[in-house]
Amino acid sequence: MAIPGDEYLVTTAGDLGAALKHYRQGAGISQQAAADAEGIGQPYLSSLERGRFGRSLTHTLRLLRLVGCEIVIRPASRHG
Repeated sequence: MAIPGDEYLVTTAGDLGAALKHYRQGAGISQQAAADAEGIGQPYLSSLERGRFGRSLTHTLRLLRLVGCEIVIRPASRHG
């Protein structure tokens, strides 16, 4: 879920996939180039960007929310 400040609040696997796609595209990197760089197939990367990470990630995100935690993804600081 996009939130102010170019950040994503991750509560579902779909949110994580959307953040991955958003930042990949923002970096000007094609799916094929990203897949090649990571040694994975482009169809697999496409499925990750659609939030298809598997059950363990979904359960982990639900458990984190249950205990009052959240994951926020933001661009890394460019100043180290």
